[in-house]
Amino acid sequence: MFDLSDILVPAQYRVCDAFGWPEVDPAIVVDGYAIPDPATLEDPDAANLAAFLWSAVPPIDPLYRHRKEVVRAIRDWLSEPDGSVLNLWGPTGTGKTTGFEQYCAVTGTPLFSAKGHRRFEPHEAFGQFVGGENGVTPWVDGPVTMAARYGVPCIINEYDRIDPSRTIVFNDVFEGRSFPIPGRAGEVVTPRPGFRCVITANTNLVEDVSGNYGTANSHDVSLLERLYGVQVGYPEPQVEIEMLRGVLADFGDDVMQYWFDQEGLTVSTDAGMKSGSAISREEFVSGLVKVANIVRDHSKDGGNATDAGLERTMSTRTLRRWARHAVLNAELPEREGVSALHASLKRVLTSMATQSTGIAIHQAVTTVFGVDEKVE
Repeated sequence: MFDLSDILVPAQYRVCDAFGWPEVDPAIVVDGYAIPDPATLEDPDAANLAAFLWSAVPPIDPLYRHRKEVVRAIRDWLSEPDGSVLNLWGPTGTGKTTGFEQYCAVTGTPLFSAKGHRRFEPHEAFGQFVGGENGVTPWVDGPVTMAARYGVPCIINEYDRIDPSRTIVFNDVFEGRSFPIPGRAGEVVTPRPGFRCVITANTNLVEDVSGNYGTANSHDVSLLERLYGVQVGYPEPQVEIEMLRGVLADFGDDVMQYWFDQEGLTVSTDAGMKSGSAISREEFVSGLVKVANIVRDHSKDGGNATDAGLERTMSTRTLRRWARHAVLNAELPEREGVSALHASLKRVLTSMATQSTGIAIHQAVTTVFGVDEKVE
């Protein structure tokens, strides 16, 4: 007979190695797990559990770049003795969920997740009876229940989309106490050590300053007192530059320089104005990030509360997609006489924005790269 601690083996990871920061003191560590290879376990039940928990560890994204302020906040929260709930909040696409997932990925930590929405039902977090055979209807645990049983974290995304009247089921969970399972006739779960709850939201659960999240709800102060709130903004330019280097690593310099010439790009650099194939990969990537930050500064999410504030912004996710699709469409200027930069941006962002916002975003591209939607 095996014990769960034989599967979820506590381990420590050096921050400098796990998060790719060689400059950090090697003595600084974070806690995690080292789940044994299921093939090495003789007990079939132990092997099955190890395989299941392995599958719950988020995969490492090789293009992701960890942000020190986010990692530090997660590490500080985990060191709190009172078991508060981590609230990662901020505009869309800033890396709230991804930041925590990648923290778990590099520390070998299984993570269970649920998704909030207006009609959220308790079974989506705690479990339900499902159709079975021969008149037997088995119970299947939900993500919060599984995380509590195994002593690992769970994350509830889009928490501010849940109607506050439906969140009372989380009161005992967020207090760190044993909690009854809704719909399970009196069964109570006592969480194992290591169980923690994370929620993500676009608002701070009190107000939507940007006015962009009309389906978000304000929540009761009794919840707010249990939260460890961390506002997650967009990454520093250098972090996004490093991400884009990875996104474009598959494309050779010959492809990039051919496209720069055909597109007729011009950029302002420390060495003066450059055009076409004279533009380096690094200068191009810096230009992409510059466009993203112009858009953010003029967006409601970025704090522009005027009537001219853009209702859409450029998330890191969108920035990565835009960069890749632009190079994938490098033949557009020569073949169709249109800018691959603008055409790709339409596909990933501006075709789903108001006309005025689309015009403003494309003008930012023209300002930085000196190219209109039609290539002459």
